[in-house]
Amino acid sequence: MTFRSLALKNVKTNWRSYSAFFLSSLFSVAIFYIYYAFLVHPDVVNGQMLAAKQVRTGMEFCLYLIAIFSFVFILYSSGSFLKSRKKEFGLFSLFGMTRGQLRKLVFIENMLIGLLSTLTGIAAGILFSKLFFMGLGALLKLESQIRFVVPYRAVAFTIVVFISIFLVITLYTTIRMGKGQIIELLQAYKKPKGKLVFSKWKAVVGFISLLSGYGLAVTMNPMNFVIVALPILALVVGGTYLLYSQLSIVVLNMLKRNKKLFYNKTNMLIIGQLGYKIKDNARILFTITILSAVVMTAMGTIYVLQTAGKEQVLSESPYSIAWIETENEDIPQLDRAMLDQLIDKHSLKVSEEMELNGMRLEHYTFTINEINYSFSNGTFNAMIVPQSEFNEKNKVGEPIHVSGEEAVVSEKYLTNMLKNTGKIKGALGDQEVELAVKEIRTDMIINGFNVWNYLTVIVSDEYYEQLLGTTQALTFSIKGIEFSNWEKSMPMLEELREAAPEAELQQVHYYRNISYEQFRQSTSLMIFIGLFICLLFFIAAGSLIYFKLFTERDEDVAMFKGLNRVGMTYKEMRKIVVSQVAIIFFLPCLVGIVHALFAMLALDSLMTQSYWMYALVVFGIYVIMQTFYFIIASNSYMQSIGKGSKIAS
Repeated sequence: MTFRSLALKNVKTNWRSYSAFFLSSLFSVAIFYIYYAFLVHPDVVNGQMLAAKQVRTGMEFCLYLIAIFSFVFILYSSGSFLKSRKKEFGLFSLFGMTRGQLRKLVFIENMLIGLLSTLTGIAAGILFSKLFFMGLGALLKLESQIRFVVPYRAVAFTIVVFISIFLVITLYTTIRMGKGQIIELLQAYKKPKGKLVFSKWKAVVGFISLLSGYGLAVTMNPMNFVIVALPILALVVGGTYLLYSQLSIVVLNMLKRNKKLFYNKTNMLIIGQLGYKIKDNARILFTITILSAVVMTAMGTIYVLQTAGKEQVLSESPYSIAWIETENEDIPQLDRAMLDQLIDKHSLKVSEEMELNGMRLEHYTFTINEINYSFSNGTFNAMIVPQSEFNEKNKVGEPIHVSGEEAVVSEKYLTNMLKNTGKIKGALGDQEVELAVKEIRTDMIINGFNVWNYLTVIVSDEYYEQLLGTTQALTFSIKGIEFSNWEKSMPMLEELREAAPEAELQQVHYYRNISYEQFRQSTSLMIFIGLFICLLFFIAAGSLIYFKLFTERDEDVAMFKGLNRVGMTYKEMRKIVVSQVAIIFFLPCLVGIVHALFAMLALDSLMTQSYWMYALVVFGIYVIMQTFYFIIASNSYMQSIGKGSKIAS
């Protein structure tokens, strides 16, 4: 038997162990190829696809990220395989295989898997690149779909990158193999584990670190963000490591002292072994937890920003289109008949119309807490509105009650002045008006025009009627229209922008939906690109746990043989395995969710809004995916143990 045939036979024999590594590597190669194929796509290189420039930089960053992560992942996986096969290598050594021959065997096996996963990954990338381009084209709303091409440069570069990664890691792992070490590992799994010990002060430090990190995250705000961000990161990362290496033992010892729980059926074996598994795997559990927290926080933040962005756009501009109407013939005004024709042409459905009447206050000074804010250049004018009309058309705030020369000032961005009072003084026609501001609000009932209603000043109906008699006072109306299908209004708005004269468009607020569409595209692209990176991280994280399980397979096989001799059934042994694997799989996931949840709470404080509930959607998807992976891994591991111990189910 040649080394090649022996290596091929070993790969076939250990395929259950290799499969997760192979599929994870395949997925990494496929994503790398798809991203690089986009970057070297002829339409992108020749500048024929302008929208692609928005994501080119992000994809380049993702390429570096995938390459670095793949290197670390493959390096760890190779080490795990060597440990899981220590008994096999020990037997080879006892039968006379030299150190050089053993290294040659491992080199051929690893490079065989590397070559196979690289070529298969490129094939999968080519197959799914068309779907990727179709999805990207739909997201960017390109007039023509991105052509399906297979750039030879992408194929060659992907092969070079991943074969180089496999070659460097394989050389590194084979050089580290020592003959004496392998002989000692022949029965290493039979060595007693010893007593689980922990450091009390390290456990206390870990507990305090986590609580302090969470506490700082909850109290974070825009003012102290720069000061507390790094301490939060350091406390949570350090506390997480001590959670697995020290605090987990404390918790398990507490469970052992609960005799009713500990001696109930198979709990003694589950809890007794779990401590060793968690402590032995502390580093990998720590790594996966931090990785999971980063992935969920990143995706949750993008999803929240997209949702919050939509809510903010709608609150700042309640209507898809708004315009100014006035009796002053010197001011160009929108042709309403043309607007109605465009609405009918594009099959848009008007769900609401609104009209707000008022007068323009110019060259005014707004005084709050003895600080004067002057708006004397005529660029930011205010709109005086009677309280009855404002209350009738205000759907978000409490009714306003003013009398005499009192006023309420409303503006969306005055959130830090809500509890203050002051005065406003300005010109209304040929008369100077001074009003006592009794309250500041942030109610936005109509779209904002800086030269017409930068501030909305609400006065009593009686005082408004009195102001109407002012000579040369400029009265006007702001009219707004909202569509039930407003997200489909972009073509109509584009046509309006081309058809209406520039002078008329200056009195029209039509860019809310355009701005939102640009924002939606950018965040959707981030989600679209980030989704593949998150899937890569997720599959790799699950695979790392899967590999770690197989390094302890011989220990579990020996234990199960002993338990079977004393009468334990397969069902009971399966319960032990599934329970332990479930804890190892879901513990980093749950701890990562807690980390991400506090990160989202901190984001709420920075945004001064509560959006963390939206992040639960991302967390739920992550848990579902983890559950799916757990079912596959636990069944595969149980079958491997059953086959090794020859215990029938």
